[in-house]
Amino acid sequence: MSLTTADIRNIALVGHGGTGKTSLLEQMLYNGGVIPKAELPDSGKSVSDYTSEEIDRKISIHAALASMQWKEKQINILDTPGVADFIGEVVASYRAAESAILLVGARSAVQIETIKLWRRLNNRKMPRIIFINKLDKERADFVQTFADLNARFDKTFVPVTIPMGTGDDYKGIVNLIENKAYFVHTDGEHDEPSDIPENMKESVEKYRLTLIETAAEGDDELLEKYFEEGTLNPDDIRKGLQEGLRNYKIVPVLCGSSLKNNGIVSLLNFITTAAPSPDLYKEKAVNDKEEDIDVPMTVTDPFSSFVFKTSIDQFSGKLSYVKVVSGTLSSGTELLNVREMRKEKGSKVFRAIGKKLVEVKELIAGDIGILTKQDSVKTNDSLCDPSRVLHFKQLALPQPIHSLTVSAASKKAEDKLNEFLHKASEEDLTFTVNFNTETKENVISGMGELHINMILDKIKERQKIEVETKVPKVAYRETITKSAEAEYTHKKQSGGHGQYGRVLLKIEPIPRGESFSFINAIKGGSISKGYMPGIEKGIREGMSEGFLAGYPIVDLKATVLDGKEHPVDSSEMAFKLAGKGALKEALKKANTVLLEPIMKLSVYIEEQYLGDILSDLSSKRGRVLGQENLGGGIMEVDATVPQAEMLRYAIDLKSITSGTGSFDMEFDHYEGISGKIAEAVIAASKASSETD
Repeated sequence: MSLTTADIRNIALVGHGGTGKTSLLEQMLYNGGVIPKAELPDSGKSVSDYTSEEIDRKISIHAALASMQWKEKQINILDTPGVADFIGEVVASYRAAESAILLVGARSAVQIETIKLWRRLNNRKMPRIIFINKLDKERADFVQTFADLNARFDKTFVPVTIPMGTGDDYKGIVNLIENKAYFVHTDGEHDEPSDIPENMKESVEKYRLTLIETAAEGDDELLEKYFEEGTLNPDDIRKGLQEGLRNYKIVPVLCGSSLKNNGIVSLLNFITTAAPSPDLYKEKAVNDKEEDIDVPMTVTDPFSSFVFKTSIDQFSGKLSYVKVVSGTLSSGTELLNVREMRKEKGSKVFRAIGKKLVEVKELIAGDIGILTKQDSVKTNDSLCDPSRVLHFKQLALPQPIHSLTVSAASKKAEDKLNEFLHKASEEDLTFTVNFNTETKENVISGMGELHINMILDKIKERQKIEVETKVPKVAYRETITKSAEAEYTHKKQSGGHGQYGRVLLKIEPIPRGESFSFINAIKGGSISKGYMPGIEKGIREGMSEGFLAGYPIVDLKATVLDGKEHPVDSSEMAFKLAGKGALKEALKKANTVLLEPIMKLSVYIEEQYLGDILSDLSSKRGRVLGQENLGGGIMEVDATVPQAEMLRYAIDLKSITSGTGSFDMEFDHYEGISGKIAEAVIAASKASSETD
């Protein structure tokens, strides 16, 4: 078919773990004729859970792309993980899509990850469709789940399909737009429209009236027509829902059973008629004049795109997932990598059905696909026509919250380990690898224990490297609390030119976060200006070595008051050593104290665990800033806590909440510590330096 940008639908499939995203995708692809049979997620044969670690663990770990056509529309679906550790995959999928299908279990209703996903959708002002799944399960309750959505989220929810029974009595769904029933087929075949059972007609009319009224409110002309005629036809309803969804006014609710392949046809039909197409949106970018601009998704402009995901396939090599913003991408398209300002060789262009790549002639503006073998291209890169340089906004990824120090048994194994850790960090930007120059440790960080263990297990199994892990050291700081002056003379004579430099130095504390200030206050030229850089270098070097426990000194103002030089023996090196010596002497009188990093923490838990969480935070020297009831028994607790107490929090929280809690954390500030805590840090630092 001849495709336009208006014909494209890019959908992110999101939801709490276990809500049936993977099985829903299977049925969508089966109904679309893409696959011959819908496989169960646990079978290891599903389209989206195809990596060995996903098959072994029986969970989604990576976002998978699958493309299909339905009623002359191109639908690109991004099936995302439901576990909080892999939120980076969800963020990338949100960025590539214009709307989302948020799955909610008919028995479990709204869960913690549902709330967090919803908030991310709100931050992007992203249209969403609710699909209440698993209505065939025991204790499934559509009415209660619908009520739970209304209770937790401040949005207008409108039913588009409703169930005929639940649990063992589940017989199918009623499509309120079409006013038709879709019964479950015992053989799992496609839904077919049928007449609504007599015993359902009264209930259907009540729900349908709500649907029509909400649709009418989505468009002024429709509202006028509704007042005049008292009803709307199916096309009018679709138009009103389309406007309401795209303008972020309503949230349509559909339902069904992905296991029984029921409700899927109605969902696909609704996507094609109501979900927004890319041509309605613009991407934020910076042009070659450093100007912020909005780039419309149209084929008439020069080619531009951004890379929202990277993966490395053992057969196909590096895969770059691209969203085409403008123009057309084909195998012959000249690509400029804006990050490196270098031209890339054009490669073949593919659509994806999970791990299966299907070569296509081109991808037009708004479409999603894959480029292969672009070895220098990374996630967040912008690729465009050289005639119009555009740098698109990067992914707004969360900060890693769990860290470990890693090492291998030998230098050779260490090099190999680092190579594969950096490859993993290139694929997954929420996984980072850093060498901490202060603590001399190789630190890996991720979104949780599962996230990090999965990457390490993969390296151990495939590369046969024995990896040792331990809790990282904390990057403490030192600072001064009062002013002090000291004089130091560096003097050395050993034949020939000697070394001479005398410095009178004053040090003072400055506000937290200002780091360092250096001032030359000498009047009369007792030290030549040419030696000042040497003095500053010496002071900076002394600050980096610390005073109490070897941690860098911060937030210090150093003023050179006076000094003396020698016409022959003075040099920059002599004054560097004099400056360093003067600092050390002054620090003895300036009341040096330790600073520890303080983290900003947001914890999401079920209300039943609130007391345990508050007690645990108190034991960790935490300071609770506030609590918020997110509705439906879910609480958010905001606090600041010392980093030293948070090194194993991902594990602690899992233990306290039976695996249901989650948290976000980022660095906030440094704060002074004293007493036994400071003494323990100093003792540990000295013991460590003696064993090194």
